[in-house]
Amino acid sequence: MEDAFLNTDLEGKQIIITGFSSELAIASFQQYAVNNLIFGTYNNNKISLKNKNIKLSKLDLASENEIKEFVESIKKDLKNVILVNFAAYKFDGLLANYKVDEWDKTFDINIRSNFLLTKNILPIMIANQWGRIIHISSARGLRGSSGSSAYSASKSALSAFNKSIAKEYARFGITSNIISLGYFNYGMFKELDLKLKQKFIESLPSKLMGSHKDVSSCFEYLVHSPFTNGEKVTIDGCMD
Repeated sequence: MEDAFLNTDLEGKQIIITGFSSELAIASFQQYAVNNLIFGTYNNNKISLKNKNIKLSKLDLASENEIKEFVESIKKDLKNVILVNFAAYKFDGLLANYKVDEWDKTFDINIRSNFLLTKNILPIMIANQWGRIIHISSARGLRGSSGSSAYSASKSALSAFNKSIAKEYARFGITSNIISLGYFNYGMFKELDLKLKQKFIESLPSKLMGSHKDVSSCFEYLVHSPFTNGEKVTIDGCMD
């Protein structure tokens, strides 16, 4: 009964989730495999989930051909499609020392892959007069910080991209929104130095970290709301 407050009547959808190897992504979305198909993609970190409604694929998000082939391979199963662009890449470094290859990779994963997946899935959404596009962003990244110029720039670009496609395709029953996340005790955050983690937590008014249930609740709201479009919903505990 832990997740009883969630609106789990979501059914009959096909949910495509990039970066599904993320601990937070799995915790937030695997429950929806009960009544929906999930197509989860990963790159280096192979996932092991035994559920007939969760289809896993290795996908290089920097490859236009692989993205096209991936969409083509699942197209026959797609009708009521939800695309969740969860994958992200971050390389820390001062700008003067930043390598061009790392800058390009950051933009390939954080914005170009969103463009390519959206472009290839939009015809299916348009044909069915329904679709939901949800991009995952970073509250800290959007504020900018020392050593993360490429990451912050890519997440800022995502905001403008989101607004534009929301305006282009609303007439087809398609919405595009961003969920911008703060500190969650999953993945890379768990690996941070204890003192640094405590510093981040102490900076939050509630002294609480985010839960996967916060992500799930926001996701369900965006799926069910046809009038919320082109928005950025921030879940960060009122981070400074």
